Parts: sequence; C-alpha cells; structure tokens
Amino acid sequence: MTIFYWLSVAAGGMIGAVIRYLVSGKLNREGGFPAGTFAVNMAGAFLAGVFSGLVAGSPAQAFVISGLMGALTTFSTWISEILLMWQQGRRAASVLYAVSTIICGIVFYMVPYIYVGS
Repeated sequence: MTIFYWLSVAAGGMIGAVIRYLVSGKLNREGGFPAGTFAVNMAGAFLAGVFSGLVAGSPAQAFVISGLMGALTTFSTWISEILLMWQQGRRAASVLYAVSTIICGIVFYMVPYIYVGS
C-alpha cells in the first residue's frame, strides 16, 4: 500500500466524520429514535455497495470505502444507542432499531452492489 492510499483513506475519513457529525446532530433527538445514526449507516451501506463494484482495488476505493464510508458509518454509536434505549426501558424500540439496522444495512449494500457491480 502506497502513501497515496494512506492519504486517500485519511482524506475520506475526515470528510465522512464531519458529515456524520452534522447529520447526527441534525436528526438525532434526545429520547427519540436515533434517525441520524440510522441515516448515515444506511447511506454508508448503500454507497459502499455502489462503489465496491466500481472502484475495486484503486485509490478511489481506499478513499470512498475505507475512508469516507468508514468514518461516515458508526458501529460504536449504534451499539451505545441500543444500550441506552434498553436502559431507558424502551426495549422494543431497542430491539427494532438493532434488527432493522442489520437487515436494512445488508439490503442497502447488496442491492447496489449486485446491480452496479454486475
């Protein structure tokens, strides 16, 4: 891996982290459904599916998949939101959020990957 790949990941990560921060700040509401985290995770899954088939093995893949989508999507925030909802007694919402994110994330990745990558 060359320095260009490393810089591609870093640049994508910087942009993805800022986008995640802005979207989550705008859409997440205290005590409500974490719509911002769900939105960035689904957008990340979809865009990763699109770009995985288009830019495989290139610096563009490092920028988009590892950098941009890696920083845009967030596993740790998702887990903490599930736990917080559970602790607040919102157990059905917690389980629904966990399951819907997994199922939708897989679908959002697979559909564009199949159609764009083929």
